Amino acid sequence: MPYLRDHVFILKSEPFREHDRRIVCYGKQHGLLEGVARGASARTAKQGGHLVPMMEADLMIARGTHFDKIAVARVVAHHRELRARLGALAVVGAFFDLFIALQRPGIVDPDCYALLEEVLKSVESLPAEPSRERSRLLFAGASLKLLDRIGFAPQLARCALCHDELNDGEFRQLARDGSVVHVDCYRDIRAMEPNAGYVVPQALMIARFLRREPIAASLLLSGTSQSFIDASELIFGFIRQTPLFREPHGMRTIGELMR
Repeated sequence: MPYLRDHVFILKSEPFREHDRRIVCYGKQHGLLEGVARGASARTAKQGGHLVPMMEADLMIARGTHFDKIAVARVVAHHRELRARLGALAVVGAFFDLFIALQRPGIVDPDCYALLEEVLKSVESLPAEPSRERSRLLFAGASLKLLDRIGFAPQLARCALCHDELNDGEFRQLARDGSVVHVDCYRDIRAMEPNAGYVVPQALMIARFLRREPIAASLLLSGTSQSFIDASELIFGFIRQTPLFREPHGMRTIGELMR
């Protein structure tokens, strides 16, 4: 039976059969991985505690005919403090959900692995009770960096129609592909694109900042709650245009949990 070893971040753990659990993780050497932890849900399980989302672990996975199995799991970092805080759980859980939805098995990307590291370190800096708007902004900033790394980077500098720079003025975000255009350019295609969203200049500025700076820098941004909401919604408009099989729960989950 062939085996593979990797240092991974545990992204998801869900029930599989009666006492087993299906583990989804992302490894430094093998990218997105799935494996079944036999007996992990049983009260006497020895390795069940090593297979919790947000943990880092060294795994040995046995390749199987129908599904792979977790043979050995050794915890490297617990990140217990994150799981004890609602704000951290909401942000990281939302990001992991999006991350899984946009990854494909067999694709190894060191930049994506590094992004997971950065997200966990950044969320550790969250205040004990972050505001809903701040939490959504942190999630949006991390998501924007993920889009950059996997090749779905949005255009934030130039109009998608005339290709001039997006400076001061009014802008619109097209529903068809999430691109941003000048309001004057939009008037020419309004009949074909009646559902474009309104984009305020400050939202675009914040999105550019989040793309350029480390994720933790979003915790230092000052602004109104509405400006954070506008920037988050702009970025989520880009996410909706990616090839997702389902809409990620991120913005909705953070909004509900952080009320």
